[in-house]
Amino acid sequence: MAEWVTLAEAIAANVHDGATVALEGFTHLIPFAAGHEIIRQQRRHLSLIRMTPDLIYDQLIGAGCAAKLTFSWGGNPGVGSLHRFRDAVENRGTQPQRFSKCVRRGSG
Repeated sequence: MAEWVTLAEAIAANVHDGATVALEGFTHLIPFAAGHEIIRQQRRHLSLIRMTPDLIYDQLIGAGCAAKLTFSWGGNPGVGSLHRFRDAVENRGTQPQRFSKCVRRGSG
């Protein structure tokens, strides 16, 4: 049976240091509240997965939560520049240190 919990309780119970996390949703559905709760709870060494990293992933990188980022396309000009992501790629001075780019090929 389903159980109703607060977002803080859900993050505490399900997102642990070193976890693999995918927070999905575009434009008005970007999961800012969940991302901010992960930052508040100071989760670290996360492997983040997202089709296209956006502002919340940029914030997770800047807050030191990310160890790895897997994505299909690095950037999202529709919702703003990704300064911490760019800094991590160009300078390697901030997290994440490892990047994976998934390429989906069409058939035909």
